[in-house]
Amino acid sequence: MAELSGYRALVTGASGGIGAEVARSLARRGAALVLNARRTEVLEQLAAELRRDHAVTVEVLTADLSQSGAAARLWTAATAGAAVDVLINNAGFGHFRPFGDIAVARESEMLRLNILALVELAHAFVDAHRDRARERPAYLMNVASVAAWQPVPHFATYAASKAFVRNFSEALYLEQRDKAVRVFCLCPGGTLTDFHATAGAGNYGKLANASMLSAAAVAEKGVRAMLRGKKTLVTGVLNKLSCFFTGMLPRGLTSRASMWVMGKPRGGALPTQTVKPE
Repeated sequence: MAELSGYRALVTGASGGIGAEVARSLARRGAALVLNARRTEVLEQLAAELRRDHAVTVEVLTADLSQSGAAARLWTAATAGAAVDVLINNAGFGHFRPFGDIAVARESEMLRLNILALVELAHAFVDAHRDRARERPAYLMNVASVAAWQPVPHFATYAASKAFVRNFSEALYLEQRDKAVRVFCLCPGGTLTDFHATAGAGNYGKLANASMLSAAAVAEKGVRAMLRGKKTLVTGVLNKLSCFFTGMLPRGLTSRASMWVMGKPRGGALPTQTVKPE
């Protein structure tokens, strides 16, 4: 498993969950890594593990991509010594709460992370590989969600941001299809990570809980699909069926169905640290 030997990958939101597991999957394939998130100590622990287990070069760059200008600074730092051949846009967060209960400042912060930082990094990546040879493609993975398929009450802004990510990625896939950048969109359903606790969730319906997959399984499926040149991947059989039938039903019905599947938000204040990798 060395198909990425000689490649260098930047992974955002790498301190846990899908981001950390994608980093492990890339390291198993021989890629050098640049790990980004807000928690330096956690990133350093992961970096030490990857160096020890896979003998790859790993750099840690701490940055909060929800802050204005952070994405540009990260890209400059990540490419200062060598090119980035693989970009994993994974960082993101959401709130499982009624829209009116969330401070507008937090919504703005979420949109800057889920959308603006992702677009800025993708733009820099595509521009950097404008003259790259197609025989050795570069890879861009944007992490969206099954929430991208329909409006989701109590996840209103988050689901809308993931719909943007999906549509943006699939359009960019077609633009780059005959060029050197392979664009891929990973759409996980429920995944066993810290995302749900930090989103203030906890009362999902039985179907949502039944569809949960491990972060390692989601990451490995995603990396394999990216390397095969797929456009989009929904992980999990139940999630695939859900997205298939969503496309056949009236939007009003899909919104109500998503509300039933997700259940009701639990009470209490949102956690103070809400920015987490998905």
